[in-house]
Formats: sequence, structure tokens, C-alpha cells
Amino acid sequence: MKVLQLGKFYFPVVGGIETAIKNICEGLTREVEFRVLVANTCYRTEHDAGPIAVTRAASAGKLFSCSLAPTYPLWARKFDADIIHVHLANPLAEFSGLLAPRGVPVVAHFHSDVVRPIPGPLRIVYNQFLHAFYRRANCIVVPTPRHIDVSDFVPHYRKKCRVVPFGIELSRFDLDKAGNKKVDSLKDGMPTILFVGRLVPYKGVEFLIRAMEKVKARLWIIGTGPLEDSLKRLAVARGIADRVVFLGHVSDEDLVAYYHACDIFVLPSITNQEMFGLVQVEAMACRKPVVSTDLPTGVPWVNQHGKTGYCVAPGNPAELASALQYLMDNAELRSEMGAAGRMRVEQQFSSTTMAESMLQVYQEVLSQSCEPSPVEQLNTANELIQ
Repeated sequence: MKVLQLGKFYFPVVGGIETAIKNICEGLTREVEFRVLVANTCYRTEHDAGPIAVTRAASAGKLFSCSLAPTYPLWARKFDADIIHVHLANPLAEFSGLLAPRGVPVVAHFHSDVVRPIPGPLRIVYNQFLHAFYRRANCIVVPTPRHIDVSDFVPHYRKKCRVVPFGIELSRFDLDKAGNKKVDSLKDGMPTILFVGRLVPYKGVEFLIRAMEKVKARLWIIGTGPLEDSLKRLAVARGIADRVVFLGHVSDEDLVAYYHACDIFVLPSITNQEMFGLVQVEAMACRKPVVSTDLPTGVPWVNQHGKTGYCVAPGNPAELASALQYLMDNAELRSEMGAAGRMRVEQQFSSTTMAESMLQVYQEVLSQSCEPSPVEQLNTANELIQ
């Protein structure tokens, strides 16, 4: 079976779509021959040989978040594939998928709609084009059932949808001797809350810092971004700079240690740009309870309220503080929720489970059995996953 993956970028570029493509390819190298086509970060086409062949098409930059890689559709036509797997949102990949030979099945993998504003006339044209692409697709893969209704387009094609949650490599989050030593060096007896992510508006870190005024704990912030300086000033203005520690970028090894060393993980995102929150899964893999926000996206589907943690109203520092302090005051509850989170990750969010589910989708479209399924079937799948 030959599968062509169409994405924005590929490792070592880091991002949600990039991680998903990498995990799928690495998880199915024995069963599937993959070719990955993405845009390059410079105007030069490069081919990476290896177990997973990657072509990075020359790009002159971006326009409205779309790579200006004119040869991208041409490269997509060059590769002989049994299936074309398109990761959205990416107009360049969508266009290439729409041009695929009619006899080649297309799998649309919905990560999100286009987030950045597009000028009115261009938006109208793009909307029509995207509907044409979804009509062409044989199946639409969504990471959670909630991804269907949060989209402006996918609800029209819900009968084509298959739920394949994102997965992580569980062994990456197990501690070795050096890891345990690092965790011990981080723990100093002070209760600690951890945030991991880019310091951008939709992550809601401003509300988290405000909430920390009423929480008797320290906050570790891992990540960088344009709001870093203003967030540091906010911590000073609120008189809690001594309890809010900005750690910047940390290595993968150190990140795992911080997950294990904290008491609670928090994801305070405030907009639908936070579609899944893979960092929640990583924290759950380390047996940590999660406090996230009750967005209409897949975030609260991943973190089950009252089971693996708590979901609070977005942009509400008081409610966020209350949930964090309640967990901080209840060590036994933290342990129970942490154990439940680890079990949920093992059952639903491992890279192995993701790869196996994706292989089933590939087999369905090749056998032409990926026909529109009843809404009830999707609801049943949702119940089973929960």
C-alpha cells in the first residue's frame, strides 16, 4: 500500500499537524510505504531519503498562512499513490488533493479550519473550493467527535467522518534513572502547577496568571512567544512574580521531567484555536490531573471533567483558581485523576492506537467500504471511546 501524505511542513519543524504526520508514518512503516510532500522553508526543493521519503517543495514564503510553493501540486501528481492523505487546513494540499486522479481515494484529515482572516471575495472563492474538496474526499478523519460541529464545513459531511484521536509514544514519558534524578532536583516541597505552550493570546495565560493570585502554589511556564514580556510584567504587577517562573524553551528530556515533577497541569486556552491540546495527553501520560477550559472543541473531550481533571469556563480567573486550589488541597483526588488520565491515554491516545485506526481507514477506502455511515454509528463510537 502506497500513501502520499500532503502536509504543511515536516519534522524537524514542530507543530500539531507535523507531529500527527510523523506519528502516522512511523507507526505504519511496516504496513505502508509512505511519501510525504510538504513545503520547504526556503526556495529550494529538497528530497530526504530514508524509511520515510520526504519531499520539501521550494517555497517563497506565505500568504494568508498558505505556503507559496508553486511546484507543490506538480510534485503531488508525480508520485504514484494508492491513497492521498490530505491534512487540513492547508489550501495548497487541498488543491493538490482535488486534482488527484479520480480512481485514487482521498482521505481528508481535519485538524482545523483556516484561522487567520481571509479578505471577503477570496474567502467566498475558498469556501466553494473547500466544499468541492470535501465532496471529493472518500473519508474525513477527525481527532474527536467535537471537531465535526466546531467546523464551518465538516458538519455538511458528517456521514463521511471517522474518529481517529491523536496519539503519543508512551515510552517517551517513562522515566529512566537520569529522569528520576532530574525530577528529584526539581521537587523542593513547593506545590507546583505547570503550563506548556506558546505564549500567544488564545492560550489564555493572562487569565492563568490572574488566577494564581488566589492559588497557593508556584506556576511553571514552559514556552516562548510574543506575549512573554507582557506576561512577566503582569506577574510583577499582580505581586506574584516570585511564584511565576518563566522557563522558556526546554529540551524534550527536561520537559518530561517537569511533567512528572508538577502536581497539576493546566491548559487555560480561551478560543477555538485550541482544537485538541496534545499537551493534556502528555501530562495525563505522566499521571497528572488536568485543569483545562470548556471550549466547544475537542479539549474537554480529551480531559474528562470530574474523571481526569476539571474543565472550567474560558477566560474566568476565579473559576480557574477555584479548580486549581481544590485539586491542590486534595492529594488523593489528584492521584485518582492522574491514574484515570494515564489509563485513558493507554486506551485511546497512544501512537499505536492511532496508527492502527488510521490503517483501518486506509483499508476501508481501498476496499471502497468507507461509505457514509449513520450518525448513530459515530455516536456509538464516541460512547465507546469515552
